[in-house]
Amino acid sequence: MIRDARRFPVVTKVAATLSFAAGLLLAGCSYQGDIDNPATFKATWYSYLNGDDIRAACTEGSGSRYRLVYNADYNEQIRSYEVTDDGGGRVLVVRVQGPGGLRLSRFRFDDPLAWARWTKSEKVLSADQARDLDAALERSGAFGPAPAGLQLFSKETYWISSLCRDGVFAFNAWRFPSDRFEDLSFDELLFALDETGVAVRAPVAVPATAAAKANVPRQRQGADETGSFFAIKVGENGLVGQQGS
Repeated sequence: MIRDARRFPVVTKVAATLSFAAGLLLAGCSYQGDIDNPATFKATWYSYLNGDDIRAACTEGSGSRYRLVYNADYNEQIRSYEVTDDGGGRVLVVRVQGPGGLRLSRFRFDDPLAWARWTKSEKVLSADQARDLDAALERSGAFGPAPAGLQLFSKETYWISSLCRDGVFAFNAWRFPSDRFEDLSFDELLFALDETGVAVRAPVAVPATAAAKANVPRQRQGADETGSFFAIKVGENGLVGQQGS
């Protein structure tokens, strides 16, 4: 588990206002692929988090497919880890957005949205690495019941998983700080396999209020002048609600 917070360079208010992420709202569109496209990312993030595409394709004989998303303040850093069994082994694709979804130094006239795209790496997992990941997911309770009723706010740090194994779909979530989050074992394994070169933003506790302690997600503060803010709620095997601004 990473303990020490790392800070990213500060993005100016003007740049953030112009950013792709500034006007992003969770939309009701169903994710069917192409998360690398900024427009798809904008329109289908809620569905992507909910693993709708994995859920729909998870049938007997479909093979293993995993998606684990690390949200370390949505406006600062999100990381996606997708594992697909192609029949000859498992392939891990890692994607990172942040800080703030902005990489202004990557602006290109031939691809105006290049700065808004994910930083990405791909790796073929060895048999041992695949077994270690399965074991780590088991230890973390990823294939067990989800914490129904858990509320998550976009500024918080949390993991969300959508897993298909042996034709059975399993959804789960872990919010920082909590005992469940502390007991995670797949996080360090995934970070070690991550070849994007982008440093992991460590968990940061959002200042708690009395409401937050009662499992009501932290609210947007007056100092949060730019960015996207939303709350989601965990159901028995998926997300059951959202609200954004």
